[in-house]
Amino acid sequence: MPSAQLAFGPKRTPIWTARIFGLGACLVAALFLVICCEVTIPTAGAVVFAFFGLAAAAFGCWMLLIGSRLCKLRATVTPETLQLVAHRGRGIWLQHGLAEATIPWPDVQGFSTVDILNPAAQSGTQITYILYTKSGDFNLNDLQWDNLKGLVKEISRHTGRPIGEVAPERAAAQIEVKAGERRMFSFQRTFGWIIVGICAALLLLVMLGGLLTRFSVDAAKAAIFLVCAMVLGASLIRFYRRR
Repeated sequence: MPSAQLAFGPKRTPIWTARIFGLGACLVAALFLVICCEVTIPTAGAVVFAFFGLAAAAFGCWMLLIGSRLCKLRATVTPETLQLVAHRGRGIWLQHGLAEATIPWPDVQGFSTVDILNPAAQSGTQITYILYTKSGDFNLNDLQWDNLKGLVKEISRHTGRPIGEVAPERAAAQIEVKAGERRMFSFQRTFGWIIVGICAALLLLVMLGGLLTRFSVDAAKAAIFLVCAMVLGASLIRFYRRR
């Protein structure tokens, strides 16, 4: 017999990763600003150090904000309602702020799923679920949520809708998400081809230069770097071609 109430929350690894990157970026920002203020350097150099210091500070604050938001992710499944604290909206890449809602099961209108290539994911693929409800739409992905498949299974069981099926009145929203998914896939494939094309041309120039003169250590390093970049571009093309 399933328990009357089930609780789900965030993974700890992305929380600590965001905190570590945020604090590290803030320390780097402080170092740049100290150098800018305390060390005698030309005006142009001071401007450059100040710019990188402010950029590092902004990035650090952004990462700390992400870590703070991830800590608050919660979902509680009860026989009558879904109590949820999650990212609102239907954005695939850029998530909006958090929203909190207690949603009766008749108001849950179904899921859409999107698979995204993400090296940070354990399998290399991030699964994002768009949850449609009468209280607003929510964005959940398995990189941030612990046991997200279990949560989705419970929601599907309580609503009687399999994953991918939505209420008729939300069909237009699901079509919009799928259209955005196709645009993203097209962009990623094009980006992959651009990487492969540029790196192939540069690699050819490096090889010709090495044949005309002599191969050096720097040329070999450049060739290895370009080959790695081509592999990355080819992986984007291959992954999104299957979609």
